[in-house]
Amino acid sequence: MNGKTIKMNGGCVHHDNGCLGAAAFDRAEERKVELLKAAGFNAVRTSHNPPSETFLNACDKLGLLVMDEAFDCWRRGKNKNDYAVYFDKWWTRDLESMVERDRNHPSVIMWSIGNEIPERGEPEAIKTAKMLADDLRKIDISRPITSAIVENNKNWAAFDSLMDVHDVAGYNYHLYSAPADHQRVPSRIIVQTESYPKDAFINWKLVQENNYVLGDFVWTAMDYLGESSIGRWYYSGDVPGQHWEHDFFPWHGAYCGDVDLIGWRKPISHYRSMLYNNGEKLYMAVREPAPEPIEIKETWWSVWPTWESWTWPGFKGKNVQVEVYSKYPKVRFYLNNKLIGEQATTIDQQFKATFPVPYSAGLLKAVGMENDKEIESATLQTAGMAAKVKLTSDRKEILANGQDLVYVTIEITDRDGTFQPEAANRLHFRIDGPGVIAGTDNADVKDTDPYVGDTRKAWRGRALVVIRSSRNTGDIKLTVTSDGLSEGALSIKAH
Repeated sequence: MNGKTIKMNGGCVHHDNGCLGAAAFDRAEERKVELLKAAGFNAVRTSHNPPSETFLNACDKLGLLVMDEAFDCWRRGKNKNDYAVYFDKWWTRDLESMVERDRNHPSVIMWSIGNEIPERGEPEAIKTAKMLADDLRKIDISRPITSAIVENNKNWAAFDSLMDVHDVAGYNYHLYSAPADHQRVPSRIIVQTESYPKDAFINWKLVQENNYVLGDFVWTAMDYLGESSIGRWYYSGDVPGQHWEHDFFPWHGAYCGDVDLIGWRKPISHYRSMLYNNGEKLYMAVREPAPEPIEIKETWWSVWPTWESWTWPGFKGKNVQVEVYSKYPKVRFYLNNKLIGEQATTIDQQFKATFPVPYSAGLLKAVGMENDKEIESATLQTAGMAAKVKLTSDRKEILANGQDLVYVTIEITDRDGTFQPEAANRLHFRIDGPGVIAGTDNADVKDTDPYVGDTRKAWRGRALVVIRSSRNTGDIKLTVTSDGLSEGALSIKAH
């Protein structure tokens, strides 16, 4: 790009906007792109369908590369009433309408013609892929064509003929085979179209070390509704298994995203961004401890539950694992101003240090070191009892057009203003003025409260209210109350 080689730190996104469902409000789509950029991504895969035009406008404006994807299946379906029912009659119109609509967006750099196609291991898939690619090239020859291919208990090399009809071979969860594949097919250009969140470092290393690998797209950049419990972790004694093996209600969302449903960046987001970017160099979080003898179990798309918290009641004196991510050569670690230890955090340590610390309330501090000098620090403070409601809006003014949105993040703090990550208070919302509540959320994908309403519990100390304007101008006031907490309020001007 502009004469420089770049690698894609990509993420897959679904179409929904959390508590707003599938509605593509302009502001919701733009905010989604803002969140992706803030999380350090430079590319997005629109899995598994074309995005809204507003989403692409935001990618153009804010500078996010797009892999624009058409189909989740071709002639053979994955579910009873999916696109396979319509493929033969509709693929030409749908593919061409996507390309004709989106080809003038500079953010679109690659077309994808499919995802994990069920017939991928059979000769008919090669014919269909060539048919789609040939038709697409009649309209646009300026961008390469890919699709996402995943193994199906066949020898991976059996997909060589299918990959040959693409400009770029899309690998789902298979980037580890790229070096061997390059020896077998030296001309192949590869992008990992999906990857497990926990494999961030090994995939980053493969991307950096192999110039025929364009980048990696993690599954997923953001949490979404559906594929319930795919990112689940659980306690020993709970029902085990992957998300497709049981009914895990009340799970109703994925929880495998780097960014959760209310826009909070999980620790894995900071780690991934640190690998690919230079803007963030130090971050600290705490691995959730399990009350012995219970153990925490992970699933394929999960990462260990890790939180920006040094508030762990019930664990006094017990070892708690503190993780520090650092682009400094080493870090020092303090508890209540007492030096606990020092560790290297180079590429050999995957830019990570883990400090086991007997839990004691107070102040944690990690310090990034260069030439034995303390350069930058990150802190976590034990919180007192929940006392206050803190409100922060993403904008102060919105348009009175009946469609504009403002996102208000709610955080519960102690009386000194320290964030209280254990708070689960029931919150009540009141709107005065020309606006309505479009949705509420707390990122807990096991919470069964409706997304449209005037109440929700905080989860891990946070919640979200989305306000939609009416067609009248004036001040919209949100007041948030909860028993035992001082209320929070703010005003938004609709003009």
